[in-house]
Amino acid sequence: MDLQQLRVFQAAVKNGGFTRAGEALHLSQSTVSQHIKQLEESLGCPLFLRVGKRVVVSEAGHVLMQYAERIFRDLKNAEMAVRELSASKRGTVRFGVGPTTLTYRLPHVLADYKKLFPEIELIVLAGTTEFLLQSMKSQTLDLAIVMQNAIPASGLAVTPLGREEMVVVVNREHPLARKTAVEPADLAGLRFILYEKNTAMENLIDHYFRLMGIAPKIIMEVENNEAIKSLVGAGLGASILPLCAVTEHSTQLRIVRVKGMPLIRELALVSMDTEMLPNAIRELASALVRALAGPASPSVRPIRSNG
Repeated sequence: MDLQQLRVFQAAVKNGGFTRAGEALHLSQSTVSQHIKQLEESLGCPLFLRVGKRVVVSEAGHVLMQYAERIFRDLKNAEMAVRELSASKRGTVRFGVGPTTLTYRLPHVLADYKKLFPEIELIVLAGTTEFLLQSMKSQTLDLAIVMQNAIPASGLAVTPLGREEMVVVVNREHPLARKTAVEPADLAGLRFILYEKNTAMENLIDHYFRLMGIAPKIIMEVENNEAIKSLVGAGLGASILPLCAVTEHSTQLRIVRVKGMPLIRELALVSMDTEMLPNAIRELASALVRALAGPASPSVRPIRSNG
């Protein structure tokens, strides 16, 4: 078994077949098949099962895939670590985060990091928790900040971050705007502009409404916080947003809290579950924890998920 065979095998699994693997690696299908056959012969077991015209990954293939991903991840980290030892401090750190956290809580943190590592190319990708976790799984990100309730048991290293309050927001002319706290029943008559379905944020809010015994009237589903704030400010409905996204907004919005029913989302930092991370990645992780977890968590202490 050599690295080229393993790389071809990984591509075949990720791309769902030999033809697409060949396209991704710029190899012919026959070359891909030859590499897979040699790998299966060296291991003494089939890695793919032929079902009609399709190939599916065997049980042995799934096991090998887990090790292959770790091997290539460690190779990338080893290369970056050696580069750092040579004092060049060049390379790329790929970081994913939700738009709200990025906009309202991280600009100064990322600016300070770039001053510390000016030669490191920092690539920041904003997206939903689901998108970022998938990007971590496919190894297109080194670090990501996600909602903790959505993290699967997938072998990622997880560092809990701070708790962030979510609040109901209404237009300043709305009758509820004159109150600082309302009863759960007061929300039943509101028309809500909420997040897209099947996202971690939507699931959290949906659970919140179930706890209050309310079936919300949802008139729009929007993923962008700024768009939601503009729509609420125009009087088109109410919403539930992270507090950090609305405290500095225009006077068009009013914050309303529900008596005895606070809504909190918990954030977490995820990285690859490896004993050695390049220094540039560790430094960014530590800076993120200091900024978002508060003084009680001055350093990164990853909790590895079971997987």
